[in-house]
Amino acid sequence: MLSIFKDFLLNLFFILLPVFLVPFWTEQEKGPKRLRLYLPTVCYAIVIVLCITLPVGTGNSYIFDLRQIPLWLGSLYGGTGAAACLAIVTITYRTLFGGIGIFITAIVSIVIAAASSLLTKKFERLPTKQRILLTTTLSFGSGLLTVALTGGMAPSALPPLSVSLMFLLVQPASMFIVCAFREMARHNIALRKRIIRAEKMEAVTHLAASISHEIRNPLTAARGFIQLIEEQPLAADKRRQYARIAMEELDRAEAIITDYLTFAKPAPETPEKLNVKLEIERVIDIIRPLANMSCVDIKTTLSPFSVMGEREKFRQCLLNVMKNAIEAMPNGGTLQVYVSIDDGRVLIRIADTGVGMTKEQLERLGKPYFTTKGVKGPGLAMMVVYRIIESMNGTIRIESEIHMGTTVSIYLPLASSLSSSLISDKEKQLFARYCKHNCPDC
Repeated sequence: MLSIFKDFLLNLFFILLPVFLVPFWTEQEKGPKRLRLYLPTVCYAIVIVLCITLPVGTGNSYIFDLRQIPLWLGSLYGGTGAAACLAIVTITYRTLFGGIGIFITAIVSIVIAAASSLLTKKFERLPTKQRILLTTTLSFGSGLLTVALTGGMAPSALPPLSVSLMFLLVQPASMFIVCAFREMARHNIALRKRIIRAEKMEAVTHLAASISHEIRNPLTAARGFIQLIEEQPLAADKRRQYARIAMEELDRAEAIITDYLTFAKPAPETPEKLNVKLEIERVIDIIRPLANMSCVDIKTTLSPFSVMGEREKFRQCLLNVMKNAIEAMPNGGTLQVYVSIDDGRVLIRIADTGVGMTKEQLERLGKPYFTTKGVKGPGLAMMVVYRIIESMNGTIRIESEIHMGTTVSIYLPLASSLSSSLISDKEKQLFARYCKHNCPDC
């Protein structure tokens, strides 16, 4: 009896495999659409073949197994075409083994395919509990039909009564388990899709609200100063001051829009070879007035290694990181920018001596709309940085402690690893010399 139960469990294992694996594979939307459409039917056909190949060991000429469960499931969930295909596979493969069971298999398979074709549309509209109940009932009915046909057409082939009773109990119980798992997987996938849609809608809502809020402030200020210039008699120096403030507010609005567009745009399609040393020096020239205003001393240790990327985006990435570092030192400090080679990649390390961040702030860094500046920023600068570094096939690591400063380490592929023909002999010599002094094992 235990051996028979073990064989039923083996059949049940075969049936559960596609129930768990197929829905999640097809949900990923990988591969041709036609393949994903037919994959469940193919998997159920393979399971039917396995069940017939490894039946319950009754010591009798009749082949007892759980092939009817994948036949029911594939037919009810797949429709008329799947039902016909699975019925043909069942009858054809069972014919190879011979015996009176061929005719019984043919009758039962045709009945299951016909019943499934009639019930498919109704089955799709049923709630989960009623689906499970219906499949369990149908499975018990087809099992009862099988036992009755075997007793009527081939009494000598009928297994012992205990085996027949076990079959009539195990098949619907197995169907109940399999269908419950199938519905659970289907429900989880549907729930996941709803959550993804809800998150996308929430992101769009936040984006619209954030753009509206961030753009409205500088535009309102600019409009107010322009009205003052038009409506009131002003001295020339006052007029110039108001015009300058209005222009600064418009520039701030443009910068906000640029941040949003950079985050939304796809990765650059035409990267070029960039000299890291020259690009950093250019960014430092831009950021130096802000550093002077904040009493921040900029120290650099730069090497002329090259990376591949889009020039303006790379500069914006460096500018965002350095600007954040300077703003984190309102009472002055030191900004260190260091370039070297680490494990064959270009390392750009930007460290400040500012206020630092907590562990919770570090975990949220780079996520949409998170900022440590309160209402002073839309929380997009570091999100843009992450996006640009990712588009350049690089990685970023940030370390920080409260009142100890923050260190941003950017790792980018060396241009020579992407296109050996683009790197100069001088740069190769520099790289070799660096490796010799810093990593003798190279």
